[in-house]
Amino acid sequence: MRSEKLCEFCSQKLDKVITMQTTKEHTRRLLQDTAREAFLRKGFKAVSMREISRLSGVGLSNIYNYYPCKDDLLAIVLRPLFEAMTNILEKHNCDKNLSLEIFTSEEYLRQSMQEVMGVITRYRKEFRLLFLDARDTRFEDYWERWIDKSTITGIDYLERMKELYPELHTSVSPFFIHFISSWWVSMMREIALHEELSSEDIECFIGEYILFSTGGWKRLMKVDHQRGL
Repeated sequence: MRSEKLCEFCSQKLDKVITMQTTKEHTRRLLQDTAREAFLRKGFKAVSMREISRLSGVGLSNIYNYYPCKDDLLAIVLRPLFEAMTNILEKHNCDKNLSLEIFTSEEYLRQSMQEVMGVITRYRKEFRLLFLDARDTRFEDYWERWIDKSTITGIDYLERMKELYPELHTSVSPFFIHFISSWWVSMMREIALHEELSSEDIECFIGEYILFSTGGWKRLMKVDHQRGL
């Protein structure tokens, strides 16, 4: 009998714990969704924690139990964009990109355009938020840090291409690679800020950028046109 009562007591305790966890997760998700909608609509600076409390129905003091400061909510809102930007760098030096075919393959150019288009169209509002409203937050130097990582990735890419194709000219200054990385970020910024651009406009622009950039690298690296590529 005591054993049955103990089992019943433990079961009730477990149910309460599960209910509390579910409630907390619901509140956390509610705050995330509320912050995302408010930040993307009005801007990070224009939205206070008090307004998030009013919009979500969660008490102001209770919000701080989940997110001690507004920057924490901004981090949640921008996390998908950060992951996408990290993924771009991680995929840059993959095996399929370590080939001279990248300079001539229409399929490669098409895939490159689709990948960039996917990130821009999916996170266009997040891009705008990060470019325009991250000053005085922990993310105000995000793009500088991303450019530095991109520069390192670019240097490593040239070194690996040189190992595979010794005839290539890969003695490119690190600052030039830094500049190209910065230029790429500027491209994303312009697209994010010019809200009048349609999907067709963006696709056309990205296609032109990729063709221009590919042609420049082909000339700079002295890719042999006579190799049948």
